[in-house]
Amino acid sequence: MKSRVWLRWFVVTIGLAAVIHVAVVWLVPVVIMRVFMSRVAAQYGVNRVITQPLPTDLSRTVVKPSPDLLYGVCVFDVSAGPVRLSIMPPTTYWSLSLFDTNTDNFFTFNANDLKVSTADLMLGSAGDSGDAAARFPSARFVVTPHNKGVMLARLLVLDKTNMDEALAAQKSIQCNAIKRGS
Repeated sequence: MKSRVWLRWFVVTIGLAAVIHVAVVWLVPVVIMRVFMSRVAAQYGVNRVITQPLPTDLSRTVVKPSPDLLYGVCVFDVSAGPVRLSIMPPTTYWSLSLFDTNTDNFFTFNANDLKVSTADLMLGSAGDSGDAAARFPSARFVVTPHNKGVMLARLLVLDKTNMDEALAAQKSIQCNAIKRGS
């Protein structure tokens, strides 16, 4: 009789642990991203690029930043219409990544993908793609899984000789809301 009671408690405990584990694994990234997005949006606004100098050991806007990368961050919101992202990248390595509200990376564009001098993207819902393509034919349209998300641009600084080029590329990053039909 006692072994059945212990077995029942064991099964209930393992089941409860599994449910809690799945809930934590699913919730933690969502909570972290929402806190990050709300803090950035409250301090800087949405659809606006935030840039900083090369990180130091005290920098923590981006978790564990690399000391040889310049960053550009934009919390975007496509609920009122598409958002246009662009960058005139440096000749060294760079990347532009898009993350949705649960931290999933849904799009990445980098030096290997670019065949022209400017990376030009339009973010929006599937319903925005026709209008955006007509108004901005050179831009690549990206459907966002959620209305809000984060753009993270990374620009490699090899040494001081390419710092000016990397800073110019960082300053060229744009994240602008485009009103529907205007």
